[in-house]
Amino acid sequence: MLKTDYIDVLSIVSSKLYESAAKVMESASRMMPANTFCIANLDSQSTKVIKTFNRSGVILEEGLVINNEESYCALVTEHARGPLIIEDNLTHPLTRDMDATQFVGGCSFLGVPVFKANGEVYGSLCAFDQGYYRYEEKDVQLLLSLSALFTSFLEVEVAFQRLKEAEEINLRMLEEKSNLLTMLNHEVRSPMDGVLSMVSLLNTTERTEEQIVYIDLIEKSGNNLLAIMDHIDHYVQIEAGAELETSPFDIREAVAHVINMHADEAADKGIRLHAQFEISDQLILIGDSAKLHLILSHLVRNAIKCTESGEVAVCIKLISTRDDMVDIAFEVRDTGVGIPALHRKRLFRTFSQVHQDAHAGKYGGVGLGLTICKRLAELMEGTIWLEQSSDEGSLFIFRVALKRLVLQA
Repeated sequence: MLKTDYIDVLSIVSSKLYESAAKVMESASRMMPANTFCIANLDSQSTKVIKTFNRSGVILEEGLVINNEESYCALVTEHARGPLIIEDNLTHPLTRDMDATQFVGGCSFLGVPVFKANGEVYGSLCAFDQGYYRYEEKDVQLLLSLSALFTSFLEVEVAFQRLKEAEEINLRMLEEKSNLLTMLNHEVRSPMDGVLSMVSLLNTTERTEEQIVYIDLIEKSGNNLLAIMDHIDHYVQIEAGAELETSPFDIREAVAHVINMHADEAADKGIRLHAQFEISDQLILIGDSAKLHLILSHLVRNAIKCTESGEVAVCIKLISTRDDMVDIAFEVRDTGVGIPALHRKRLFRTFSQVHQDAHAGKYGGVGLGLTICKRLAELMEGTIWLEQSSDEGSLFIFRVALKRLVLQA
């Protein structure tokens, strides 16, 4: 049967996705020179303005509810059924005689529809500008990408409600959990890839300094979303019953790969990221290097995330040898904020965020990284723990016994 914490999982994931989506849409609205950007929800009778972003003058306010016959947003879904551009609302046949035109004043308008996962209309994304900004194709494509992303978030919400109902009647199985998370991964990743592709295209055009900042915000928010989906994907694979694969690998090369993968991330924060080896130069191990890589990657990523200055060091120590087995310890030390003592008991607990109170929003995520590390360590018959933590940094240790490849002379 479904575990109760699985419902809590989807609630956290859904919340994090919407938070990131709001940042993406706010940044996108600022990239477009229009004054006002809004998200509206429509039913058969009325339109409700859910969220607005304004540069200067306020054309629409959040929470505003108007009849559809006086709604520009409804024009997008009821007349255009697709992108609608109005260069001058005072002369356009759809808007010149509307009472709403007197309310908003003379402006240009761009709107695209937002659909639910089942194809029904949810609402629209709209932009208004009193300076009669002439919307370009890139503006239309940007709003369409955001519309596709918003549709995926609506699907997450629907899936969450279905799972809540399923848990109440105890009919869902653990396999369905895995399948659903896999679906969410795909459905969110696809439109987000589209948004990031649009960002890449925008980076090839001439941009103002302000637009460069907003593009960077969109890209970072999008990559954060993809990182969340990567965590979910890893978690699903483990829940589905991951198996160990064994093959020879060079421990130095494996660690170097982790360091190189996170080098840019550390450099962006001005942090020194390096490895220390207290092992033989000729040590070749036999085991699952991919899962070892994943554990170290999560530990290093967490360390960088929680470190504002100083360094993150990965130290590999040979603890003991016995016949063809070696006991190896991987230590990941940082000079970050440390983990509050009261929250350490939540470490390695599924979907738990130990920094959510003291540093709300700063060290975001869905709390899966250490859970994945713990599950993989146990799968490899190893152990992982927090050795020490203070306001001067933290030290995590992963210890495992692996076979050693004995090279013939």
